Amino acid sequence: MDERRSDEETSGTPTAGDEHPVGGDETTEEQLEADNAVEQDTLETLDPDNPPA
Repeated sequence: MDERRSDEETSGTPTAGDEHPVGGDETTEEQLEADNAVEQDTLETLDPDNPPA
């Protein structure tokens, strides 16, 4: 699925407030793509700039 969060930038560069890339570095973050809603939820959980409530 190519659904993206509204606050997500598609260029792969970190946005203001996105100082810690998912996966540890920008290259890994660019390679992480969710194939379904469950994987998207998992990636959001792993995002250090978007901690769960």
